[in-house]
Amino acid sequence: MKFYLTRNIGNNPFLECHNAHVKILKEYNCFVVNDVRDADVIVSHTLKKLLPFILRYPRKKFLVWTNEPRYDTNFVNEVNLPFWLPKVQIMNVYGKDVFWHNLHFLSSYHFDTSNNLGIKINTRLKHFTSEELKISGKKDKIAALFTNTMPTKSALIKEAKNIDLSNMRCRYALSGRERYILDIYGNKWPEGYTIDNSGYGFEKQRPWWIEKIDILKTYKYNLCFENTACGYYVTEKIWHAIFSYCLPIYTSFNSNIYETFPQDSFIDAFLFKDENELFDYIESMSEDEYLRRLNICIDVFNDSIKIRESDYHLVGVDNIKKILERLS
Repeated sequence: MKFYLTRNIGNNPFLECHNAHVKILKEYNCFVVNDVRDADVIVSHTLKKLLPFILRYPRKKFLVWTNEPRYDTNFVNEVNLPFWLPKVQIMNVYGKDVFWHNLHFLSSYHFDTSNNLGIKINTRLKHFTSEELKISGKKDKIAALFTNTMPTKSALIKEAKNIDLSNMRCRYALSGRERYILDIYGNKWPEGYTIDNSGYGFEKQRPWWIEKIDILKTYKYNLCFENTACGYYVTEKIWHAIFSYCLPIYTSFNSNIYETFPQDSFIDAFLFKDENELFDYIESMSEDEYLRRLNICIDVFNDSIKIRESDYHLVGVDNIKKILERLS
């Protein structure tokens, strides 16, 4: 099977830089071609980008594939176009074809095994002790590292619920800053609101995730919501917090996170009425509870790393198999 990728498709399992996936594609007699006329399947990260190709090559197969929640927001597995036009297969984060467990972003960017995001696959964390907390110099504050999205309309309604978390996490960050218990890092915030508004590292000639981890190591807590709440969309955010011995303030809303984490591990923002109740709870948290929660998260991290060691290659194989099954 021959695949043609439209321009600006974004990160995807067909890219030549993902050597492991290219090898797997070849094993299944699949190749990426440069001439659309040679392709059996045309692939893009949005339906809109496919439409010109659909009109010109209606006899070919078409696939939307993306692991970014906002690139494609179809909540169905295929789209039937009107008239004589072909149907389009949809593989995005809202089904179980792209993410099917909580560990896809642990260590790597999903399928890019060459990009370890600062977490080596054989790293094990030790439990954090009271003495280590005292000498760590950690601020008794929350770090929030993300872009300000408040000026934009980001609501995304699925089954009568808004599954957007980007504006919610910005609102929480602003409230925490007003209470002097939270520091903001990131882009597009009003002047004077951030400790560093550079995007934490993009212009510093070092990987952003290394800069981020170094920052998190100086804080006790990390506000690390995803940008969208959907099943198994669990990115590097919660893992970076734990790797930095920083207790995650996360939300389990619609993410299946409790399939991996036990109750009373990370702080689940969804369990609180609002941000003020959440921050009241954090400010009253004892050192014993903090360490207990953090060490439970560390146990989960270590168990999850062990799982990733055993299935690292298999995840890549499953990605390709799911694509081929959908197109068969």
